[in-house]
Amino acid sequence: MVKNGNIEDNKSVLQLQCEPIECVRIGFVGLGVRAKRAVHRMMHIEGCCITALCDLVEENIDDAKGIIAEEGGKIPASYCGIEGWKQLCRQPDVDLVYICTDWASHADIAVYAMQQGKHAATEVPAATTVTDCWRLVDTAEETQRHCIMLENCCYDEFELCVLNMAQHGMLGEIIHAEGSYLHDLRERISTNDDGGRKWSNWQVEFMNNHNGNPYPTHGLGPIALAMNIHRGDRMKSIVSVSSKRIAGADAESLSGTMNSSIITTEKGHTILVQHCMTLPRPYSRAFLVSGTEGFAQKYPVPSFAFAPDSDNALMGDECAGLLEQYRHPFVSMYRQRGEELCGRRWIDYAMDCRLIYCLRNGLPLDMNVYDAALWSCLVELTDISARSGGVPVEIPDFTRGKECPENRKIFS
Repeated sequence: MVKNGNIEDNKSVLQLQCEPIECVRIGFVGLGVRAKRAVHRMMHIEGCCITALCDLVEENIDDAKGIIAEEGGKIPASYCGIEGWKQLCRQPDVDLVYICTDWASHADIAVYAMQQGKHAATEVPAATTVTDCWRLVDTAEETQRHCIMLENCCYDEFELCVLNMAQHGMLGEIIHAEGSYLHDLRERISTNDDGGRKWSNWQVEFMNNHNGNPYPTHGLGPIALAMNIHRGDRMKSIVSVSSKRIAGADAESLSGTMNSSIITTEKGHTILVQHCMTLPRPYSRAFLVSGTEGFAQKYPVPSFAFAPDSDNALMGDECAGLLEQYRHPFVSMYRQRGEELCGRRWIDYAMDCRLIYCLRNGLPLDMNVYDAALWSCLVELTDISARSGGVPVEIPDFTRGKECPENRKIFS
């Protein structure tokens, strides 16, 4: 039986609750670097098991099997080839299809998985076109299956602390926020190798033909949650501009060296989202939140400020004290074990633990298909706006006018 929390529209999956699954059986599609890390994590999460593997490269399948065997797990069924992912999605003993393939194939696999009665979890972005975003939403509503985008940055300590502060009213009404993906990847792109991690051709080819923000969700996701998007407000329109390409650089073929986009919400709030991978600058996801009562910023140095003494930025020990005071329960629950298993990537462990926990207990997921579609649709919409000289572009309302109650506490 499917229980849906939205009584106004029995197709909405905003608060979808499905049958509890005692042991979540997982099928992995795509077994590159990120997926192999996920395979390792899942072997240490209670209440799940891996029953199927799929990749185009037999060696990747063998590597994943080796990880499972090393942890004492049962060797799962495996599929290799162009149609292998469809066979995996049809396998009866799979409850969740975990998708770690190239960006352009995420939506096709997630849609097919839901049509076969499976829940879908996909790497970012969930889709690269607005049409595919709508396909994800339509299929999730039709099948009443979960579809979550695996946005790990939503589980980082500072972002969770600010979410907790926002939910306790510490920041007042959040008027403006900023998120980004600023990451100097020139060497990885030009050499096609980063210490054994391949920067594969499909990524470069995609960005060569894209003039907007091809990777918006790391910066946008945590901000959208803190600003109650889909839970009291919605994104309404976007304006996007891109700089010229860098002449003479190894990565000069990548379109739009720096992209800046401004989103306006229904309530008149604004969000700045930026993307750059080919300029020499420190890594940053920005994560800046500015409200009527307080301010928080993660990069370059974590800091807070509060009215009426907003000129007095709280950094260092004072900042650490606030992080401790408003530490989100997820950090206490998952960080220590996550660091033992994954080091600085403990946020991936927290994300997977929450996904399995919610599926096992029949709870709504922390993020839903509407979040996946909304955050991902910027891939195409920023391109449309930037190519047109920064004209405003309407952002679709993937919920069709529905939203969670404004007082519903997420990530709880």
